[in-house]
Amino acid sequence: MTWTYRTGTDIGKVRLGIGDDTEDSGVRPDGTNFSDEEIQVILDAEGSWQRAVAGLCEVLAVQWARLVNLAVGPRREDLSRVSEAYAEQAARLRAQYGGGARGFAVGVTRVDGWSDDEPSDSLDDASGEYGSGFEYVRPEV
Repeated sequence: MTWTYRTGTDIGKVRLGIGDDTEDSGVRPDGTNFSDEEIQVILDAEGSWQRAVAGLCEVLAVQWARLVNLAVGPRREDLSRVSEAYAEQAARLRAQYGGGARGFAVGVTRVDGWSDDEPSDSLDDASGEYGSGFEYVRPEV
């Protein structure tokens, strides 16, 4: 996994947008950086570096939401507030640049859990005892 920071590239613009611009001092809860390859996946899915910034803010909101708030004596760390801040930033960016709410599936195959003697790609519909309306659609290759 590589890490580069050149503001003339889309990856560099995304890093600048999320504050992941210092190597070995990343924005993730464990202090790590996103790799160039991880950022590229989001860039490809989002289609622009601005929307990729929003997408990574959403990723960061989820990652920071896993942490709990800590209080030891007078010291308090509101880690959930970090998650909220990333979510709010993502919402602002989505309102400005669009995107989001994308879903995709790769290699989905319908499997009939009741028939072990029929391959799943031979089952054309699920009519019968449990109703109908589900149809296997073979992906075009």
